[in-house]
Amino acid sequence: MPITVNIAGQVRQIKLPPAKALWPLFETVVNSIQSLEDCDIAEKKIIIDALRSDCHQTVVDEQGNFIEGPAHFESFVVTDNGPGFNTENYTSFMEAYSQLKIKKGCKGIGRFLWLKAFDKVTINSTYFEDGHWRLRLFEFALSGVNPEKNDEIYDNGGMVQQTIVTLKGFRNPYRDSVPYSLENLAEKLIEHCLPYFISGKCPQIILKDNHGESFDLNNYYQKTYRDSLHQDFMKLKGKNYTLYHMLLTEGADKHELHFCANSREVKLFSLSSYIPDLRRKLTNGENAYYYVGYLTGNYLDETVNTERSDFDFTEEPLFGDAGEAEIIDAAVEYIRTYLEKDLTKVADEKKSRIDMLVKTKRPQYRLLLNRHPEVYDKIPAGLTEERMDLELYRHQQRWELDTVRKKHDIEEKVKQNATSDPAFQKLFDEYCESITELSRASLAEYVARRKAVIDLFEHALEADENGRYSKEARIHSIICPMQITSDEINLDDMNLWLIDDRLAYHHFLASDKKISTIPVLENDIDRRMDLAVFDAALSYTADPDNINSITIVELKRPQRDDGDNDPVWQVLKYVRDIKAGKIKKANGRDFGDVSHVSFYCYVIGDLTQSMRDSAESRGLTETQDKEGYFGFNPTYGAYVEVISYDKLLKDAKQRNRALFDKLFEPKSEELAHPELVGQ
Repeated sequence: MPITVNIAGQVRQIKLPPAKALWPLFETVVNSIQSLEDCDIAEKKIIIDALRSDCHQTVVDEQGNFIEGPAHFESFVVTDNGPGFNTENYTSFMEAYSQLKIKKGCKGIGRFLWLKAFDKVTINSTYFEDGHWRLRLFEFALSGVNPEKNDEIYDNGGMVQQTIVTLKGFRNPYRDSVPYSLENLAEKLIEHCLPYFISGKCPQIILKDNHGESFDLNNYYQKTYRDSLHQDFMKLKGKNYTLYHMLLTEGADKHELHFCANSREVKLFSLSSYIPDLRRKLTNGENAYYYVGYLTGNYLDETVNTERSDFDFTEEPLFGDAGEAEIIDAAVEYIRTYLEKDLTKVADEKKSRIDMLVKTKRPQYRLLLNRHPEVYDKIPAGLTEERMDLELYRHQQRWELDTVRKKHDIEEKVKQNATSDPAFQKLFDEYCESITELSRASLAEYVARRKAVIDLFEHALEADENGRYSKEARIHSIICPMQITSDEINLDDMNLWLIDDRLAYHHFLASDKKISTIPVLENDIDRRMDLAVFDAALSYTADPDNINSITIVELKRPQRDDGDNDPVWQVLKYVRDIKAGKIKKANGRDFGDVSHVSFYCYVIGDLTQSMRDSAESRGLTETQDKEGYFGFNPTYGAYVEVISYDKLLKDAKQRNRALFDKLFEPKSEELAHPELVGQ
């Protein structure tokens, strides 16, 4: 009994992603090309009918307008004048994994791709054999081959040699993944079969639909593709390859490298993953173009998989052949050389944009670019400032990670007593240099962040176009996020240095929390301190809750002038309640003797009349610049300071000015005494 093949089972095992929905059609066209290669006739011709339904559909054009457009392709008819389904070819068709065309790279299962995307396929073949014209007409479906007229003698007059293959019932998701445009289909057919067009031996191929549109693919190739075609010969691990370069002003939407086998495209790679500057079109004089490369070679022919959808490089370790990544890397170097002039222009423009960003807004990355200039090449071209910032940050993190790895390597060598190895000294020197540079970069980042916070704070104090000022919550969130404690956020997320640099370090902080919910405090009083900062005592003690100072901050909405509100008294009441034991620690115990605990109270807001009245009624002294008040309240034992938002902003700028000037490189003409620098 002969071995049989379950067609449905074979089709089920074939992988055909929707992105390759046209591959059954490509398979049909390539079969026609190959049948004509061995055919001794003067005019070799293939006609492809792409059939749509008669109805139209609504589509969106490039401007976002809804317009009437053509319907989906429903079926394809491929007609050629090759030798057809004679006895030898029909026998091969009926045999899975046939070896008949193995020299052409055929795997013998291409016909099963048809049934992956189409309901059925009909074949109508008229051919000349054994002195007679014959007709073979049959249907191929998951159920098998259903002959209607199988090898009948058909010697009527006017017979012509031709084979018609009809792919019927284009199924989803494949149908909907194919573009509607017939021109787009023409481009994809040419690109898939490009090696045949390159060789100059491709038969005439006409593509048309049933609505009157048509393309001569040979002419289209001559006009659109041929003039931009160049080639390089590449050798890798004893294997020879040919890399064809094309520059397409139309018909492509990204830069690509195609791996080809047996004169057809098999797999494509987006080149922007390997050459970051190939994210957008390149410019060549007046023309903008996409690069498309086609790589061919015997090794690719030998390693293409059964479905011709990928390559099997699994034997690489055993035989020493190149793997996919090695082949891509080698091809990419040739592509870089081929596009060198235009890539250099893109790289120069990108470098200028990165340098400007770093100089004006992100100086913390200067050391990164100075020590690792290769980062310029790794950042894609055409990014927004925000995306460039993210890319720089990512590379900064990689540098830091590499430094941590060096640290662990050093520790491991110390454990192994391998410190006398010359390589250890080199590793140690590299680590020390990286640590120094990263520390400088970290400091630069911190200073740059301070400037950004001050700019944000200044903007928050301004009135909007309707004359309204920011709410207290916005101001509060800039100084410190609301509804949190210091156990819930990082130290860097707080900007208490805007008030006082000493507050940048503390034992515990609660921001806009009800007193009864503060972990350090426990009370049934339902009110909130805007900020409560607890600083541990600087002494050697077994008590982790030993508190040296408590700072209370009260924030007021800009321009708020509320005569019924007394913000200075409000903060003093908090001090009174803590000293009276009304506010307890989370363990239920009071704070004990707080007579030696320093209390610092800050009231921050615009110096409206009500704010001035509150300060003066508590005996506070006006500052010399008349933008605040200060004083010690002996009744409650608390130092109180009232600070206007303008003063808070001005003082923060002044305290950080030297750092900002150093980091952001002031020009000599901006200095107070330019004559001291040679002017």
